[in-house]
Amino acid sequence: MKNNNNLKDRTALNRYYLPVPKQSIQKIDRTTSPAHIGQLRNAIDFIVPENTPVLAATDGIITFVKDDSKIGGPNPAYWNFSNFITIMHKNKEFSRYDHLTFKSSNVKVGQSVKQGQKIAEVGMTGYTFIPHLHFQIFIFTGPNIFIDYDTLIVNDFIDF
Repeated sequence: MKNNNNLKDRTALNRYYLPVPKQSIQKIDRTTSPAHIGQLRNAIDFIVPENTPVLAATDGIITFVKDDSKIGGPNPAYWNFSNFITIMHKNKEFSRYDHLTFKSSNVKVGQSVKQGQKIAEVGMTGYTFIPHLHFQIFIFTGPNIFIDYDTLIVNDFIDF
């Protein structure tokens, strides 16, 4: 794994909108997830009901879609079974949306999306205790897209 010490707690340059409808949010959790350590330390969990729409947080291009998993639960053994979407934005920042419902993605790799566009729905796939959207803004720090990244701080969100 690359050494990310020179990227300690950088703040996102772009402005991001809420990735779920505000009225669906039961809690925004930046601190209690046991998985939000190391590279994931700046990830945010939006506690919302299952099937809540997931919205593109700002304009971008879809770079990754995984929506073929039907399993998940409160065990780290489910870590690799999370359905997720990744979007590339300006300033070389990316957003990632995890724990999506099986086959709920309505976007494809290479597709342009607009801020606020519905891209999927919240589910219970991967390592998760309750329905929520795991959301992170990150940059790449090396060539391996699965390990060479660091999350950025998002201080506030623009409301729809």
